[in-house]
Amino acid sequence: MKEQLINDVLLRMQEVINREQFRVLEQVLLAVMYSVDVVRMETALSTDLDDNQYMLDTIRLNMQKRDLSSKTIEQYMRAARMFLDVVHKNLRNVVPTDIEYYLNEFSRGKLKSNSPQSVNNERQFLSSVFTWLRRCNFISQNPVENVAKKKVPRKPIDFLQGIEVEELRTACDQDTVKGKRERAVLEFLLSTGARVGEVPDVKITDIDFVSGSLILYGHKDREYREVYLNDAARVHIKRYLDSRQDDSPYLFVTLRKPAAPIHESAYRDLLQDIRARAELRRRVYPHLMRKTMASSLRQHGASLDDIADILGHANIKVTRDYYAAQAPGQLRHVHKSCIA
Repeated sequence: MKEQLINDVLLRMQEVINREQFRVLEQVLLAVMYSVDVVRMETALSTDLDDNQYMLDTIRLNMQKRDLSSKTIEQYMRAARMFLDVVHKNLRNVVPTDIEYYLNEFSRGKLKSNSPQSVNNERQFLSSVFTWLRRCNFISQNPVENVAKKKVPRKPIDFLQGIEVEELRTACDQDTVKGKRERAVLEFLLSTGARVGEVPDVKITDIDFVSGSLILYGHKDREYREVYLNDAARVHIKRYLDSRQDDSPYLFVTLRKPAAPIHESAYRDLLQDIRARAELRRRVYPHLMRKTMASSLRQHGASLDDIADILGHANIKVTRDYYAAQAPGQLRHVHKSCIA
């Protein structure tokens, strides 16, 4: 009851105070209410059984307090809303069969069917929603835990072959600022394995050109990690910087003045332009550079633990299954080397 009262106050205040004030208010409420017993007046109206919106607002509030990214919170809220649109029940009363029914409906889709992996992703979003409902004492068990994941055939890891990388490099015109920028971006992504969303915030002063190291901030995991520029990346980044005539502090900027950081979506277009000139008959996208770097590390003997650290993965299984491909015959070579 006391916790519900505190949450009610915080919910009403979150739109009119900033985050720091919000945290101070929470601490004050916890301190003031610590020695107070709260009971509901018997004359008060009972809470509506269908209090789904209140529960969702409460877990959203607690997610924000834990500094989850707004993108992650919206994914969870979207999954919850879609679930309630199909399963018209109070969240307190949801059982595993409700989850199974919804996921079957989600699998069929309204416009097109969803893949087993998409269904598993939706299951994970719902599991997170119910985990937060349990943390906030609305439920005692997570009904999603008793619903099995779909079996997903593991696809071969998509990465660039060495000759494809060279064709992309050759397609960058080194006589123009645009071409030098393209080559610098290409080498940066191939060397660091950065997520495309991490690149726009990188500033020139973030780079130690002597050691080739820089610190990236991961918006996805909200953590900093050190990545590295190889010799090729350092050379072409310096050439690009020497060709610029602006005073922007950011590493990669627009050609149009005033120079501004390149937007995340523009990196996809930039790589598509290079691919078209290289006449590669395959998809080329920013995340492909990340997979190519990871696969190159593994094929040159790097451990999965080290690759996961460089990529910023908390789960090494993600690194193994989706990023770091083995070279053909690598397992045969390991077996031959170790088994007499």
